Amino acid sequence: MIRSRLRYLSPFFTAGLIICILFSAVSAQQLPERLLVGYWHNWGNSPNSLRLTELPDAYDVINVSFAVPSEQMGAEMIFTPDPGIYPIGAEFIDDIQALQTQGKKVLISIGGATAPIHVENADDAALFVSSMLELFDQYGFDGMDIDLEGGSLLLDAGDTDFQNPTSPRIVYFIQAVQDLLADYGDGFILTSAPETAYVQGGHSAYGGIWGAYLPVLHALREDLTFVHVQLYNTGSMFGRDGNIYESSTADFHVAMADMLLAGFAVSGGSYFDPFNAEQVAIGLPASNQAAGSGYTSPVLVHDAVTYIVLGEPYGGSYQLSNIEGYSEFRGLMTWSINWDVDNNLEFANSYRTFLDTLDIDAVQNQLESGFGLPHNAILSSVYPNPFNSQVSITFDLPQSTRFDLIITDITGRILEKTFCSANWSGRQQYHWNADGYPSGIYLYQIAAPGLSTTSGRLLLVK
Repeated sequence: MIRSRLRYLSPFFTAGLIICILFSAVSAQQLPERLLVGYWHNWGNSPNSLRLTELPDAYDVINVSFAVPSEQMGAEMIFTPDPGIYPIGAEFIDDIQALQTQGKKVLISIGGATAPIHVENADDAALFVSSMLELFDQYGFDGMDIDLEGGSLLLDAGDTDFQNPTSPRIVYFIQAVQDLLADYGDGFILTSAPETAYVQGGHSAYGGIWGAYLPVLHALREDLTFVHVQLYNTGSMFGRDGNIYESSTADFHVAMADMLLAGFAVSGGSYFDPFNAEQVAIGLPASNQAAGSGYTSPVLVHDAVTYIVLGEPYGGSYQLSNIEGYSEFRGLMTWSINWDVDNNLEFANSYRTFLDTLDIDAVQNQLESGFGLPHNAILSSVYPNPFNSQVSITFDLPQSTRFDLIITDITGRILEKTFCSANWSGRQQYHWNADGYPSGIYLYQIAAPGLSTTSGRLLLVK
């Protein structure tokens, strides 16, 4: 849980420089700065059956789906590993521990689309808490993901203030979660995956399901590790600028994220304050088959996330509230890892290295401007980027020297290497023809004796 706001300088090494980047710490949780989150199906053949230890290494947080009520619309929560996947239940616990040993976090997600949870009074709240405590004790989960759908949260008539809710189903659910958190220390991870109508929908209307998550998010904002709204199975939505944005577009993803990053006016006159940037991620389907709508091509997601994190516009119509971007934006969630495996790991392959190299882009901006760099820095730029066939890498050598230019894939395998044994100086340009390579992220590095090494990211989209 994010209870403190300790901040410190961490050295970030790239291009032969040590650049200090300021970021928030949640040391007790030991989560990476940039996250890839995915849901795991506790049922078979939809589209496949996977044990936890068979999941791709790209994912940092795995949401086990789902703990559900013992009876329809109840409050007592139950969970049993699918015997078709885990004939021996103890092996499920072993696999959780194996992932935890690797530094990954395994959460239990509650609810889901077909299992609404109703916590409507004090007895329900107590039952919810006691049953969830039993699941944590039995399986050793690192925390809980709140995935309430199907009317689990509903604003009653006359409930008009998200800061002071009166709907029993909301009031007692908040109480239940707070009571559950009281049993754990700061290492407990709490996340949430609401649908757009329940959050951003509160901007245009507040009542029923519209905005119904806002009281929960507001009451738990100091406890939520991160929130990843489901930007799928949704229609068009109003942004905080009053304009309507269509799903499956870069503008939609930026606009919906910006509402939590910058805050927004709630229908009726109140204002929902922003979350800290490290508490905000966005949720996307892993393929067209994974959700009814909302699948977005990786190149558009790259555009959206690069704009959110670095403030680098892609030419869309939505204008980010903070022109410098939100460098601590947390990352991406997908429904689901099973669907990603079915789709040849497009999600993991498109976004793991992309998230990890976003800061390379930030450093690259400084390299291109030359601001605050030593006299021996090699300044470089790339155009176009993304590219679909050929790309030009331009760089300046501040002194006469020989140099190496290397292009690798994301695994570090060298694809191209240019070695210049003569002493060159000034502006150089290298053209790479990538016709023979698949779409993906590639890296380049330029090194020269006596000069700082520079590197950058190339995005090939065919």
